[in-house]
Parts: sequence; structure tokens; C-alpha cells
Amino acid sequence: MGDSDRDRTGVLIVRVWTESDESRGLRARITRSVDILAPDETVSTASSVDEVLASVRSWLEEFIDRLQ
Repeated sequence: MGDSDRDRTGVLIVRVWTESDESRGLRARITRSVDILAPDETVSTASSVDEVLASVRSWLEEFIDRLQ
């Protein structure tokens, strides 16, 4: 069975917290992989809801693009 014959699984983990200085607000660490069998893992950070959502959208689009 080749790579194209197997199901692929991706993973995205979002860890969110607030800083003690409330003016800084939301913080997030995003760890993502489009294929858990591959050693590729990307870690990024975000400081707003829009940045977190953009990262999730980007990960989903990359996952779908690799299916084609």
C-alpha cells in the first residue's frame, strides 16, 4: 500500500492563556502537523482571536491541499 492509499491524520493543538498584565491579553501557542506520520511539526504564536483563527484556517487549507 502506497502513501496515497492510506488515510492521513493531521493534528492541531492550541494552548491559550492570559498574561498577568491584562493589557497584553490573549496568548496562544499553536502546534500543528498535516500528517502525524511525518516528522514535520510547526509551532507558532498568536495574540488575538483573529490570529488563532487564521492559523487554524491555514492548517486546514494545507491539509486539504495535500489531499489533491
